[in-house]
Amino acid sequence: MKKIEWLWNLIYYKLYLLDVNLSQFFNFINPVYWLNRIPRVQRHHHKQNVEDFNEFAKQIFNNPKNGLSSIWAGAFMGGLLVLIFYGLFNIFQGILSLPLIQDIWKNSLYLIIFIGILLTPIILINNYLLFRKHKFLNYFKEFEKMDQNKKSTYNWLSFFVIISIVLFFVSSFYIL
Repeated sequence: MKKIEWLWNLIYYKLYLLDVNLSQFFNFINPVYWLNRIPRVQRHHHKQNVEDFNEFAKQIFNNPKNGLSSIWAGAFMGGLLVLIFYGLFNIFQGILSLPLIQDIWKNSLYLIIFIGILLTPIILINNYLLFRKHKFLNYFKEFEKMDQNKKSTYNWLSFFVIISIVLFFVSSFYIL
C-alpha cells in the first residue's frame, strides 16, 4: 500500500509541477501580467501593500499547500480515479451483458445514486492517499530532493501511468 501511496503522490507532484510551469509560461501571453509591470499600476498596488502583484499572483498559483496549481492537480487526480472506476463499471456491464448505464441515464434518481457511488470512493481514496494531514507535502519535499536523472525517469513513469489509465478507460468501452 505504501508503494501505491508513493506512486499516487508522485503523479500528483508531477501534475502540480506541470500546472506551475504552464501557468508561468502563459504569463508571458497574459495581458494582465504586462499591465502589472507598468509603473503607474505598480504604484497603485503599492498603495494597497502589494509590492509586486505578479509575484503575489505567482504565490497564489504556486503554493503547494493550497495554491491553484495544487487544486487543479488534485482535481486531475480525482479525474483519473473517475476514469478508473468508470472503466471498471464498463467492464462489469460487459461481463454481465447488461446495459446498466442506459437505465441510469433515464432515471434521475438512479443517476444521483450512481454519481454518489462513483464519487464516494474517489474522495475517500484521494483523501487517504494525498490530503489527510497534508501527506502530499512530505512527499513533495522528498521528490524535490531527487537528482535530475531520477526526476526524468519519474516524469516518464507518471506520463505512462496517466496514459495507461486513459487507455484503460477508452478500451473499457469495447467490452460493451
